[in-house]
Amino acid sequence: MEHHPKQGQRTDPFEWSGGHPALDLVNTLDERPSPTPIENLATYHDLTRFAVLAGLIDRRTAARLQRFDSRSGSLIVKSARKLREHLHDVLAAANSGRPTRQPDLDALSAAIQAAHAAQTLVSSPSPGLANRRWSPALAREIPLHACSLAIECLLVDEARKRIRKCSASDCDVYYLDTSKGRRRQWCSMKGCGNREKQRRWRSATR
Repeated sequence: MEHHPKQGQRTDPFEWSGGHPALDLVNTLDERPSPTPIENLATYHDLTRFAVLAGLIDRRTAARLQRFDSRSGSLIVKSARKLREHLHDVLAAANSGRPTRQPDLDALSAAIQAAHAAQTLVSSPSPGLANRRWSPALAREIPLHACSLAIECLLVDEARKRIRKCSASDCDVYYLDTSKGRRRQWCSMKGCGNREKQRRWRSATR
């Protein structure tokens, strides 16, 4: 499930190197692992904007969600940030060859179960007999639930060898490696790739 934002959607603060909405979610904490990372999911508006740009919810739904005041959405975006960090810890453990912590998996499982419970079936003329719809009573939680379902798809459907971390020592961006031969090393050749090449060149010429 690759993600490619449209050109008109690139004027935003989010990192879109992940190639998968769940990895893009992890990368919303920018400048990881520096001591002063940049939080791009600071508000409910940020979370809703991320969900629509990542293709997790449609713009009509997002427009309805933006009507909620920031106070009512503060707990939801806080839950989304916690969910993001649980996923990050799972990815970090896999990347370093450590066992995954069960509390991280339990937290993700609970969020995924809640997301499925927030959907109902409604009659559909085509192609199937029914479609899934979000429960109106849980409208505020839609961006959180959409992110949870994306995480489920990543963990269950994607091969672990395709999920990689940028090889730059000062970058903690995760991405889905879809390159031929699985040879991608960097989150971006223009960014980390060029920086690392310059570092190696300077080291070789000293």
